[in-house]
Amino acid sequence: MRNRNLLNQKLELLNATLVNLRRIVNTQEPIETYKINIGKAMSIVEDIQSMIEREPFSPEERNSAIR
Repeated sequence: MRNRNLLNQKLELLNATLVNLRRIVNTQEPIETYKINIGKAMSIVEDIQSMIEREPFSPEERNSAIR
């Protein structure tokens, strides 16, 4: 995988966003704050999905798709 470091950074950012969402729930912050952070998490997931789609298939992946 060519962009392993970038993908790991995105996953760390997603994890931090989820930790923040837990804090928001525990402190009973306004629902708007919760919605903003859910939007951030969804955006990160979309970024990760597009990064994975851009990666070329390895020979093992090509062979398993043929079976």
